[in-house]
Amino acid sequence: MLESLEGKRGMVRAKPPIPALEGLFGKPTVANNVLTLGSVPMILADGPEAFAALGVGRSRGTQVFQLGGNVARGGIVETAFGITLGELVEGYGGGTRSGRPGAGRAGGPLGAYLPTSRFDLPMDYEAFAAADAVVGHGGVVVFIDTVDMAGQARFAMEFCAAESCGKCTPCRIGAVLGVEVIDRIVAGQNRAADLKLLGDLCRLMTEGSLCAMGGLTPLPVQSALTHFPGDFGVTTEERR
Repeated sequence: MLESLEGKRGMVRAKPPIPALEGLFGKPTVANNVLTLGSVPMILADGPEAFAALGVGRSRGTQVFQLGGNVARGGIVETAFGITLGELVEGYGGGTRSGRPGAGRAGGPLGAYLPTSRFDLPMDYEAFAAADAVVGHGGVVVFIDTVDMAGQARFAMEFCAAESCGKCTPCRIGAVLGVEVIDRIVAGQNRAADLKLLGDLCRLMTEGSLCAMGGLTPLPVQSALTHFPGDFGVTTEERR
């Protein structure tokens, strides 16, 4: 964003220095997203104590959640942190539109895929981090039980390959290779070796990418493989 504002190609900047020290045109810059700015009126109107009284643990205040996919009532919900994923889907979304259980993806296109057995997970940053998931921008998409989760994992790698700025190798090359490896796993070609390769690739992208695009892409892939191994043609024993 800062590169674009300076009239340059929109590519990620290596950190350090962080924008707060050296940002727009080399000056200290505070960058906030719209969710942060959206909390300001409530804090000014009711006071910081009232805002901090909402939520749980270190996740204070409210979060805007977007419900979509296989839900009876999609839309926008603002509520305090700590509500469970199931309460969002059932209480606000009216349950699944099809009446059949499925899965949910929380945190946006690069969020984790969670089975209905994990819908008791509270929507707060710490609980989701402990479950290898992210709250992200609050996007929740519910899937029907017939959706191919291996295909969804493949989509995550495709999304990264298409959206990558191309500056860092783990993201630029890793996403393209990830699509190929997932295809081979599903096809059953030397599956044990490819499962190991995919795990190594995901670790490299997570630890080596310059920004969250490449760093978070492995999350939906690994969660789909963990919770829905059968869609990859992988047995529980092979997954271990």
